[in-house]
Amino acid sequence: MHYPSEHLLDTIEEIATIKNSLSLGDRSLTSAKGLYVQMKSLPTGELQYIAGGRLVTKLVFVRELDGSKMVRKYQPGDWEFRVEETLELCRTLKRAAEDIKSWAPEKTRVYDSEQTIDTDLVNRVAEANREHYDENNRQWRLGGLPHWTELRDKFLDELKKEWPIEYLELQANRKGTSYIVELLQENITKAYVTGYMYGRGWISPEELTQATLHLGEVLAGKIRRGFKGAKSRGIAFADVLAHIAVTGTVDGSVPEEEKEPKAD
Repeated sequence: MHYPSEHLLDTIEEIATIKNSLSLGDRSLTSAKGLYVQMKSLPTGELQYIAGGRLVTKLVFVRELDGSKMVRKYQPGDWEFRVEETLELCRTLKRAAEDIKSWAPEKTRVYDSEQTIDTDLVNRVAEANREHYDENNRQWRLGGLPHWTELRDKFLDELKKEWPIEYLELQANRKGTSYIVELLQENITKAYVTGYMYGRGWISPEELTQATLHLGEVLAGKIRRGFKGAKSRGIAFADVLAHIAVTGTVDGSVPEEEKEPKAD
């Protein structure tokens, strides 16, 4: 039988230990990368660790009472490529859980409260976008790929810093990277354009707020449907999208004659 490296055994052990320290909801997220790890106590006091796919066990070992490890099953394979990223995911989940405990009471209250969205105001924003679609589309495309990349990085950095659970669930979505990119591009574009319309004076502050909350709720709903146990909140995404909207507002406030360089 092949024998696994000590590093692999230690990593599986750390994943299992972190998983057991998390809430039941967060534990379900630890398998988002496709690696399933379990730890259980044996009647004789030893700890048994199991790792592999959802239905197929690839590794079983026991931590003896004296600290030594006894490997009972090991089948090397591609599953091992998911070990390190699963460990990083677990470490991030642990940090996120610790960060939430340190939140100010006001932030916790806002996060836990239900948001009421005025659909009439949201519909007015949609109507304004249809009315000014050509200019909105031209403005969004003005910055090209560098502009999109800058806003995407800004969104992700802010989300990771302020709302770690939402950041984790976005990154861990099982539909893959292309789906995540599509979600980001769609919602960042809409947030920027909404802010731009506010800067142009085409929508009111209340309409801007309601549209941003709506975008956050829609994005959170799509993330929650990505896998069982996800708990993303719309207010978290809306908070970060509001920062994107500010960028659009600033650009919309610039007089038309200043947007294009004057001819000599």
